[in-house]
Amino acid sequence: MPCVDLLLQKTTPFINTRHPLINNFVTLRILPFLFLLAGLPVTGSATEVSVPSYTLKLVKNLVGQKAATEFDCRERVYLMTTWLEVYGEHRITARWFNPEGALQDQGHLDFVGQRKETDGWLALEFLNVADQAASTHLNAEAAKFYGKWKVRVFLDNNFLEEREFFVRCK
Repeated sequence: MPCVDLLLQKTTPFINTRHPLINNFVTLRILPFLFLLAGLPVTGSATEVSVPSYTLKLVKNLVGQKAATEFDCRERVYLMTTWLEVYGEHRITARWFNPEGALQDQGHLDFVGQRKETDGWLALEFLNVADQAASTHLNAEAAKFYGKWKVRVFLDNNFLEEREFFVRCK
């Protein structure tokens, strides 16, 4: 999605790996169910779904990494990821939705899991929010970023979860 002259920079990725081990996805089994429809039994079959073990959190900086749900529009919003025993080539996708519910930006991070834990991040940054004439004031364009945002996270095009956060322009 092109960034008109507007205030967002493309999502910035970073990846770091540590601790070697073997590929180990958590496997969920959906057991067969028996349904009675109009008096006729219909049975389902067992299906296995692989769900990776992971943690996600939104943070204001990469140093302290304390989880946050509220951000200033002059701050970056970092999506920190840790993948546990996820091996091989993968792609994380973050889709950032503005307060109006429209897709504002999308970023990808390709990584190769080779260790027990693989850490990475993607960031959303609001650009040109400061008034050029007065460095302490925000321009009128910054107001459109005020409100509840959502980020939807995907691994290899499979939806994992959605996180909400609030952006203020102080």
